[in-house]
Amino acid sequence: MLRLESVRLVRSRRPLLAVASLVFFLGLMLLGFYTYAKTETSGEAEFRYTFENSSYFNGLTFALYAFYFGFLLLLPIFAATEGGAQLAGDTSSGVLRLVLARPVGRSRIFAVKAAVAFASTVAQCALLLGLALVLGLVAVGWGDLDLYPGVLQMTDSHQHLPQPVAMQRFALAWPAASLALAAPLSLALLVSAWVRGAVNAVGTSVALYLVLYVVAEIHFFEDLRPWLFTSHMAYWRELFRAQPDWSALVRDAAKLCAFTTLFLGLALHRFRHREEPG
Repeated sequence: MLRLESVRLVRSRRPLLAVASLVFFLGLMLLGFYTYAKTETSGEAEFRYTFENSSYFNGLTFALYAFYFGFLLLLPIFAATEGGAQLAGDTSSGVLRLVLARPVGRSRIFAVKAAVAFASTVAQCALLLGLALVLGLVAVGWGDLDLYPGVLQMTDSHQHLPQPVAMQRFALAWPAASLALAAPLSLALLVSAWVRGAVNAVGTSVALYLVLYVVAEIHFFEDLRPWLFTSHMAYWRELFRAQPDWSALVRDAAKLCAFTTLFLGLALHRFRHREEPG
């Protein structure tokens, strides 16, 4: 069954569309980096130079910025789309009714679908990070990673990571970010267990993520933030500090695991007890 679901995922072309979107996004990011220096320095700076540091624009800086924005803006949307399409898509097409006619438990069906969706999300996360690093190497060039207070909001002072250390942190960022993406994916599976149509399930899942993300970014929802999984999703940014707070990383990872477990548990309960349309 795992093999069947994997083949169906590939044939759905959703992974191909995700790859095309990531490539297009990275192209836009590269163009943005190319024009940023000239904008900030009135045309006096070249591509890899800015007013902050003579080698600020290198491949590692580009990769981090590209991965961060892609992680927040694209990967959760892909995760919500995949999770929303799993159960609801098979329900509306009648495939699920045929599968349930066989001696296969609902828990097993749910576990396989969740595993395939999560594997796809992990692969997309790896692809974004890998392409960002390769593109940074080819188009910008390597160097040490220097971070300053600004749009990434990960430091209030200058952080310097030598290139070997920075590469180790990028390697850790992949599983950390993949874990964070399990939360919107599991929320989408919960929606998919309740909604019959794939379009409605995907649309609702994406809308929920966007609303929760925006609310988590608005300061007057300060008391609500700890209860939103979107408030903790970018916890992996702590890895790119010179001295990471490992206890904070573990704490936020545990919170995301709790959200994921809750959503998956509710989704499984709904899927096991719902009545399928005739």
